[in-house]
Amino acid sequence: MYDWNALWHEHEAYRTGYDIQHNDANELADALSAKLIHPAPHPEEVAVYEKDDRFILAGHNDGLQLLEVMKHGLFDITLRFIGEDEGQNTPLPYVELHVDNLATEEQAVWRGEVKLDDEGRVWVGKRTLNEGVLPAMPFDDLSFTDNAQFREALAQVWHEDLPQLRPLIEAWFQHGSALPPQDEPAHYGDGERVQQICDRYAEIVRREQAALSRLFSDDELRLIAHVIAGIHFDSAASCRGVWLAVEARIIEDELDQQFQIDGEAMLGKLKGLSYAQEVALIEALSPLQD
Repeated sequence: MYDWNALWHEHEAYRTGYDIQHNDANELADALSAKLIHPAPHPEEVAVYEKDDRFILAGHNDGLQLLEVMKHGLFDITLRFIGEDEGQNTPLPYVELHVDNLATEEQAVWRGEVKLDDEGRVWVGKRTLNEGVLPAMPFDDLSFTDNAQFREALAQVWHEDLPQLRPLIEAWFQHGSALPPQDEPAHYGDGERVQQICDRYAEIVRREQAALSRLFSDDELRLIAHVIAGIHFDSAASCRGVWLAVEARIIEDELDQQFQIDGEAMLGKLKGLSYAQEVALIEALSPLQD
């Protein structure tokens, strides 16, 4: 489900020491009153236990240590700018926030119509980005909707991530679509403006890659890198649907068995990626290509 070792290192400051007669991280189910769901295959890796509302990671670092990770905190928020009809009955264009929590098996979506006024201000719903005020995003169906960590993450998306989509928004209103026509070059102004767009793209990719590192294990990433090594992503549209290429290789060559992973589970995660996440995945794994 997750890259447990990455979570172990990411939340290092929250580990606590654990004193028990033996020192086997895989033999704590009774002591913790929890179910072992991921044994530690090597001493330097972590064992994972599950309780109703949390995961408990056990590992070694100057003695046996535990890390409790609440399930409601393992959410991902994906931000998308939608400029083409996807059958959602929402006026174009709009932004979409997709919240997904694999641990609690919950997901929800919020959409807000985007407008550009005569003064060049971007409106999302009834708020402008310049206001710095988060619009109402109830997410009532989520059990963690009132959790402070979740609300802080939503605010970060609004204040930091959403403004980075401004070039796409401006391009949509200029050309009537999310991107300029292929036979018409984009006119974004001088080199400084182009650099600003490149910097924003790089930051979007960086943030998506951070989320992907928690979603996929190292072995899963190696398998995906192996598959896309022979694919040339010559156009932006060709980056969509990476899972199809991976599925074909799993069926033909049984790569999931070679890499010793759950192929079905990995495909499920790939199918749920947004376009931005797929681009970030390709960007991250391209240096690993042969």
